[in-house]
Amino acid sequence: MTQQPQHQPYAQQPVPEAPNVRVLAVLSHLSSLLGLVISVGTLSFLGPLIFWFVYRDRPEYAFVRACSAGAFNFNLMLWLVNIAAGILALVTLGIGLIAAVPIWGVTSLAAIIFHIIGAVQAHRGEVFRYPLQIRVLR
Repeated sequence: MTQQPQHQPYAQQPVPEAPNVRVLAVLSHLSSLLGLVISVGTLSFLGPLIFWFVYRDRPEYAFVRACSAGAFNFNLMLWLVNIAAGILALVTLGIGLIAAVPIWGVTSLAAIIFHIIGAVQAHRGEVFRYPLQIRVLR
């Protein structure tokens, strides 16, 4: 005797993804690179933040929300590190530039590398988990 699965009419149904969700997720990662180039790193968090605000309450765009939140959180961490390096340079009357300039170079290189990796993984349909991120947006 085979047992029939019970019908659950009120079970939560999965939300279908929108057709362009992967493209938008890739663009949310690449918007950071555009911000990095245009503003010399100061506004690289703005693109992912805009994507997150636009798609945060739309369940069919949960993938875009997750990707843009990760990109924003990573950019925020890099931004704070760069600000700390700048403050170090100012407080030490320029002597801290010996440490600040390499820090700025490493954070810029890390942003380029990790945002490209994030865009590639978003194209595959995977959420990229950035290293060393401060989780402000979820």
